[in-house]
Amino acid sequence: MVNVEQTTPLSAVKEAVEIIRSISSNKDAAIDGEVFKIRGARLNFPVSSRVPVYVGAQGPKMLALAAEIGDGVLINASHPADIQSAFYSIREGVQRAGKRPEDLDVAAYTSFSVHRKAEQAVKAAIPIVAFIVAGSPRTVLERHGIDPEYGKRISDAISRENWKEAFSSVTTEMVEAFSVCGTPEECVEKIEVLGKLGVTQFVMGSPVGPKMRKAIQTVQNEIMPHFKED
Repeated sequence: MVNVEQTTPLSAVKEAVEIIRSISSNKDAAIDGEVFKIRGARLNFPVSSRVPVYVGAQGPKMLALAAEIGDGVLINASHPADIQSAFYSIREGVQRAGKRPEDLDVAAYTSFSVHRKAEQAVKAAIPIVAFIVAGSPRTVLERHGIDPEYGKRISDAISRENWKEAFSSVTTEMVEAFSVCGTPEECVEKIEVLGKLGVTQFVMGSPVGPKMRKAIQTVQNEIMPHFKED
């Protein structure tokens, strides 16, 4: 997006957040950093209120940094085991910054799929799960008891654009590990579990359901009412 090589990602994110905070506070951004060298950059319109900065992260060091410098952390995870693992690093970053845990918003960005028939929800989620498995590091796959060779097999199939092979290689265990999907009742239960672990926001990512418009209506009518604040 910004033509930054992935050589020093921690420095890149830290400096980017500093720049964003400056320009979104109606100040000139001036930084002579390891990645960015900027002077006098500013928005050409005024910002009337404070803009919260959320940092997406997955690895331990980036999660800790996100918690340290961000207003919120965006975790690409759907399973309680991955959320629990992420919180070890998040707590480290919170302590480093001298924050209170409740001052930090923690959002789970999930592959989500809902349908009255669970098998239809699963079917819709499989293509997304295939890409997630293909891009997941060995440690994450092993955390869920998934042989990394299966991940490589799916990745190779995707690189060859052999969608049939890639999608047919997705197992029930993979769907369970890398998505929140099922009936409305099942989805509510899974979201509640993540909330108890400390997640304060739940982001419903693709595919949402076999038919997106109908799935959104299901979310509105049958899922969101369970999570309305008093």
